[in-house]
Order: sequence, then structure tokens, then C-alpha cells
Amino acid sequence: MTSETSTPGCGRPSRTRTTLPVTLAGAAALLLALTACGGSGTSHPATGHPDPLPSPTSTAQRMSAENLGYTWPLTVDHGTAECRKGTQAVFTAPDGTAYALNDRARDAGYHDIGPLRAKGDDGDPISLGSLLSKTLKLCRAAG
Repeated sequence: MTSETSTPGCGRPSRTRTTLPVTLAGAAALLLALTACGGSGTSHPATGHPDPLPSPTSTAQRMSAENLGYTWPLTVDHGTAECRKGTQAVFTAPDGTAYALNDRARDAGYHDIGPLRAKGDDGDPISLGSLLSKTLKLCRAAG
């Protein structure tokens, strides 16, 4: 696939010409690059030394601020990340509400994650990048 696009990249526009194989890994990398822009996190997270997640063995995994430390992007401290129907990345909050982490999940009708996004020290929403990348690993576990 060859395309020429003009996209904003973390505050500055760029013009690129790329040739990418159409794969799940390629789509995930592109999605991660597009969602990685955002707040930088907090300089004083509740969890100073994150507890690493075990390797995924199914399409769902409990995740918390303890696992992602200063990159935890949400105002709730835990929930369940899940890959549904192919590559729909979904986060279920403690109250049971399922939120979209990517466009595929949003297009499927899941709630917008915006109201749960935490703000970093710079006042911008913290990037969903680390949560999304961990969730997309669950898609590969389903494989």
C-alpha cells in the first residue's frame, strides 16, 4: 500500500510517503504512532515502580495503575483490557462500562474513553499509547 498523507504529528505537520505491508502489526504500529501524542504523564505517579504484566494468555487481562506507573492514562485505578472481534481494543472500567481504545471499537459503538482520561503535568490528556499497545497484544494472544 502506498500513500501520501499530511498528518499532524505531536504538534507539527509532516508530509510523508510510505509503503507499508497491510498487516495487523503494521496497523497496530500506525495506530500506536497516531495515539502516542498527548500528555506526558505525571511526574509524581501513585506507583513509582510499576509491577510488570504477565504475558497475555487470553483476549482479556486485568490492568491497573500499578502496572503502567506514570503512563497510566485513566482516572480509574484499574479495569480490564480486552481485544474483541478481531482488533477492537476495549477497556472495561470498574463500574462495568466498556470504553473504546481504538477506532475499530469506537465504530462498533463502545463509549468514548475521553471522560476517563487523566491529565498529565502539562494539562493535556495522558497518551493512551501504553494501554493501547498492551491491549493489542491481547489480540495476538487470541491468535
